[in-house]
Amino acid sequence: MRSQSANEADEYIGKTLARKYRVEALIGEGGMGKVFRARQLALDKPVVLKVLRQSLLSDERTVARFQREAKAASRLNHPNSISILDFGQAEDGALFIAMEFVPGQDLHQILSREWPLQESRVVRIVSQVLSALADAHGAGVIHRDLKPENIMVEQRRNDADFVKVLDFGIAKITDSTGEDGPALTRAGFVCGTPEYMSPEQARGAALDHRSDLYAVGVILYQLTTGLLPFESDSAVGFATKHLTEEPPPPSRRRPEARISTGLERLILRALSKNPDDRPANAEAFKAELAAVERERRRQESTARRGASLPPVSPPVSSPVLAPLPRRATGGNHLSTQPGTDPGWAEPTVEATVRAVPELMQTALNPMPTSDRTEAVVPTVSDAEGGFGFFKALTITLFLAALAIAAYYYFNVYQGPPPEEPYTRPSNAPVPGETSANPDANTPLYDQEIPVQKRNVDESRKAELEGDRVYQKGTLDQAASQYRSAFRLNPKPEIALKLGEVYWQRYHTDKQRPQLDEARAWWARHLKDAPDSRARGYIEQSLKSITAAIPTP
Repeated sequence: MRSQSANEADEYIGKTLARKYRVEALIGEGGMGKVFRARQLALDKPVVLKVLRQSLLSDERTVARFQREAKAASRLNHPNSISILDFGQAEDGALFIAMEFVPGQDLHQILSREWPLQESRVVRIVSQVLSALADAHGAGVIHRDLKPENIMVEQRRNDADFVKVLDFGIAKITDSTGEDGPALTRAGFVCGTPEYMSPEQARGAALDHRSDLYAVGVILYQLTTGLLPFESDSAVGFATKHLTEEPPPPSRRRPEARISTGLERLILRALSKNPDDRPANAEAFKAELAAVERERRRQESTARRGASLPPVSPPVSSPVLAPLPRRATGGNHLSTQPGTDPGWAEPTVEATVRAVPELMQTALNPMPTSDRTEAVVPTVSDAEGGFGFFKALTITLFLAALAIAAYYYFNVYQGPPPEEPYTRPSNAPVPGETSANPDANTPLYDQEIPVQKRNVDESRKAELEGDRVYQKGTLDQAASQYRSAFRLNPKPEIALKLGEVYWQRYHTDKQRPQLDEARAWWARHLKDAPDSRARGYIEQSLKSITAAIPTP
């Protein structure tokens, strides 16, 4: 039996709305309505149509919010803001907004697939976002729901990473012309996405343009670290942390990300609880961002000349481990727009959905090395009396540990890359492994699972359970669940996750079999997905250990 939603969608597909737009396909829907791909007949060009549900036409507040989006976006005339082409009413009375089609990916998808990003690229993208905000704020429009999903990034021929800011569905128009009518939100009602809310927005207080700048600070934090500044399982939890907690410095969350000192200071300023402590406006923010980038380039150039070093490559990490604020849904704004428009889903109850677990380095090493060492260094003046010998011994052991760590960093982690980083270990079966292949001597990573033995649904359940226990840091259980998932559906993504699990297990217990398993699973991943974006991460990870442990 066809669902009511499908029947409603079919009412428009193939038809022409307002004698202007031929509807071609449904590309998304939410509580307020549907989003269609359509074609503007007069110009024969693709457009996006947002159509409000007919059942909501009698709801004055919903209709006002829909009209507010059209009005707010129509005020904007900036290359980095989405263009509203039309606003009208269909023959059946339904309200619609026609807007330009933007090819490309949203910033959330780029973050989840390509992190880490070079700092210069982060600056290039965010500078354009700030340009769009400067234009909007100048027109009296505050976005109020800025987040990666509302930022489209298009790769143009002569203009890489061209940005468009979308979705002014809950925008606030701040002029005093009186044209807006009654307030669209009740007193104390909070609109927006909790992960990106400014403290004043979380309180339900009056907002100005500096609230959007706080959201930019959150986005910058996320682009540089791959993590949100705060973590919580609920909207209330996020709001509370934005109100009461100071964000940890990005370099502490991800020391390996090589965040410049200037950019870190600017991010933390943007995340100030007091709006007066943030950059004064979007233009000032953009200028400070440009100054930070110039200084970073100058220092980098000076360091290279002084040390005669080749250009430094950015750190590389696995897409599997990139923490995602919510599920990625497609390859362009046609597929992501419905789910990210705060007017088309309830923003006040929107919670974080993680597609994959957090990076286990954070779980296994919650305190930076510098903090741990500072906490255990004894003072020499205490080394006297009956305990002098033992304290001297403690200091000696501590210094020896530092020497080993320094040796590892300079001679192992930064050692030369191996000639063959993906050498497969011997085909000895994994202890306790129950093979799906009749040949019990064939490890799971070398098996080709017959189609008739696959079960996609059960594999997905096992993979999600693996994600859950992996996020808790239970690596053995995660490996078991991912193995079960791979037996049922041998996807390259599962092999990549298994490689990471065994890689983390090796760094925990330093057992050579764990390293061999990591190599083997990563080799299987690259065999099945030769164009994988994780290749650089795998190469760098194996390079860091090969100098100390020769490849078998």
